[in-house]
Amino acid sequence: MGEQPDSVAAFVAATEDLLAVLDQLSAERRPLARRAQQVRKQLAGGRSLTDVVQAEEPPLIVATLRESTARFTDAFSRFQRAEARALHDEGMSMERIGRLFGVSRQRVAHLVEPPPPA
Repeated sequence: MGEQPDSVAAFVAATEDLLAVLDQLSAERRPLARRAQQVRKQLAGGRSLTDVVQAEEPPLIVATLRESTARFTDAFSRFQRAEARALHDEGMSMERIGRLFGVSRQRVAHLVEPPPPA
């Protein structure tokens, strides 16, 4: 079996990163849902949102969700770019990739661009 092209190897790495983030998010979901249910219960019990939020143990639900969303967005972005590049390197047209991804050919062109030098 031959060596994978760089773009396929990058896709595999991006997939591993995405899976790790998804595992983290899955582990964080239940405790976060319990906290949100507690907030809802306290509000239903007549407490003000101000009181509930000020008494909430940091990090706040909103901060946790913002950080989780950022991690997912970053991992998804790397995954999407890597997949688009690998498919394009294997000869798939930008138009076809766009149809598969549900985005424009112009968006695919942006995705397959090499990253700017660091």
